Amino acid sequence: MKKTLLLVLAIATTAYTNAQTPTTDAAKSENEVVTADKVEWGWLNPLRGDKSPAAGKLWGDRTKNEPAGFLVKFKKGFSSPPHIHNITYRGVVIKGLLHNDDENAEKQWLPAGSYWQQPAGEAHITAADAEDNLAFLDIQEGPYLVQPTSEAFDNGERPVNVDKSNLVW
Repeated sequence: MKKTLLLVLAIATTAYTNAQTPTTDAAKSENEVVTADKVEWGWLNPLRGDKSPAAGKLWGDRTKNEPAGFLVKFKKGFSSPPHIHNITYRGVVIKGLLHNDDENAEKQWLPAGSYWQQPAGEAHITAADAEDNLAFLDIQEGPYLVQPTSEAFDNGERPVNVDKSNLVW
């Protein structure tokens, strides 16, 4: 019994070790810390200008077909028109109060530490209600586009909004 258990443990350890093959791509193996004063800011939706939230690049390029991470600053009282995105994204509230849901949904203000996932093609609005509102958004592929609800589609995923009080780490 002990020999069998040790053999299983040895095989599992070898399998997991081999699964962690390091990358040979130098660009992917470098980590870079971006300090607040080095974040490159622009408009999340340049077509809306200053009516759009500000977007700060952390990595990748959200306008291209690649993974990207970026910060989004929302002004107090901001509320987007109903819209969709062509890709699924995830968000974490860093500061303030944010709402991300169907335009007819009762406001569920997510405080700092809360999480949401917005599926591609799902119509929604995003709103902010604190003096300072900041979120981190993560996409696995791009480009990150804002499109009209007339182009909505169902990709089988469903939106998720999780208040920090319901998260256990």
